[in-house]
Amino acid sequence: MQPVTPPPGARSVRAARAWLGGPAALAVVLALGGCGGLGPVSLVPSATVPPEAAAAAASAAGSARTDASSLTHEADGPALDDVGAAELVERMAAVLADGSEDEWAAFFTGDDLVAQQRAWFRAVQDVPMDVRELRPDGKVEQEGEDAVVPLLFVHQVTGADPAPTAEGYLLTVAPDGLVTEVDGDRAHPQLWDLGAVSVTVTDQLVLLTPEDRQEDVDEVLQGLENAVANVFLDFGRGTRERLVVQLVDEDLLREIAGDDDLAVDPAGVALTLAPAEGEGRASAPDHADRILLDLDLLVEELDYGIPEGGWGLMRHEAVHAVLDADPQVTPPVWVWEGLAEWYGYRRDYLMDASFRLVVADAGDGLLELPESFDEYYYDSQEAGELAYASSAMVFSFLEQRFGFATARDVGVELSSVDTWQDTDEADALLRERTGMGLQDLQREMTAWARATYG
Repeated sequence: MQPVTPPPGARSVRAARAWLGGPAALAVVLALGGCGGLGPVSLVPSATVPPEAAAAAASAAGSARTDASSLTHEADGPALDDVGAAELVERMAAVLADGSEDEWAAFFTGDDLVAQQRAWFRAVQDVPMDVRELRPDGKVEQEGEDAVVPLLFVHQVTGADPAPTAEGYLLTVAPDGLVTEVDGDRAHPQLWDLGAVSVTVTDQLVLLTPEDRQEDVDEVLQGLENAVANVFLDFGRGTRERLVVQLVDEDLLREIAGDDDLAVDPAGVALTLAPAEGEGRASAPDHADRILLDLDLLVEELDYGIPEGGWGLMRHEAVHAVLDADPQVTPPVWVWEGLAEWYGYRRDYLMDASFRLVVADAGDGLLELPESFDEYYYDSQEAGELAYASSAMVFSFLEQRFGFATARDVGVELSSVDTWQDTDEADALLRERTGMGLQDLQREMTAWARATYG
């Protein structure tokens, strides 16, 4: 059975990845549209550069259970000190581990905050977790009569996270001991921080989406499952049984991505989360991944049917999630994005049109490969079009010349080579696999592309 092919005018979506921590902090997205393979294709680049990874976790909270009402102080008493803050976090941790939603809500005051925290508690309880803890994270700061208490939510999603990761919060605590405000101390909130969440758990996915979008999730679910199944089959799953995917609208995706400088909203981002302190470092297989996808775009794609291999956007992001390795290793950007782009859309006829744009732009010269993430989403729309297409073209060429397995394996192995520092290892790897070094590859690919798409 052949994959369902969208008719002319259908839109395909491009997306990429982001590090939370490490020197190569980025995320990239392209939205591809146009009239089939008959004319120029308009590509819209977009991306985000996230801040540093979550702060290091401090000592673990105790497990004793105490009613929230015992935390209150006299209204005119002193602000909470470090000892009182540690007791507060300990008691909140006990309720999170073995308490009720009502007990959790009793720590907070104000109708809106209480409602938000009830939704947060339900969401983090509904997501299957091997670790679900609160830990203190530094000293209390005084703000007038109030105290600002830093803490970490340390969690490990079952089957998805090889090690626990940490999300930081700042609690503003009034003199009476009730929490009046909760702020994240990082630029990347999770969906459970932003509203009521519906959680769907399958053998391969943990899906989080706004509570009122469950019907849409049900409609796109098969395409997500098919995509992840293919990626696990072709690239392996390592220690992971599942991927954590947050399906959101454009505004929520931008808010979670956290880059206000983007000219175009992203369609998808893969965030790599650093482990909590003492749990290892953000390197394969010890990091956690969170994938963000624009649910509205997937719903639009339903008009053209679900591709047999699953949504290209999900395939692209899943490749990043299973291959992201040591953030201290920085292979060329065309490897990061080219491998995922090629695999995500290798059966999409719209790729032919974008390849023609690359050949036309090169003229009589060699096809240039991107050297900077800026070329994907900060320089210009045209630069982004060419960056994604030329990156994917490398692996399309390798597949045509040597077959799917060689194209995939070269991409996987190059992903572990620090070629920004030294190209010798990459040259040796390519020669072993293909008989060509980097310069030979560029020349051979140019000749092939010009003969095929010129």
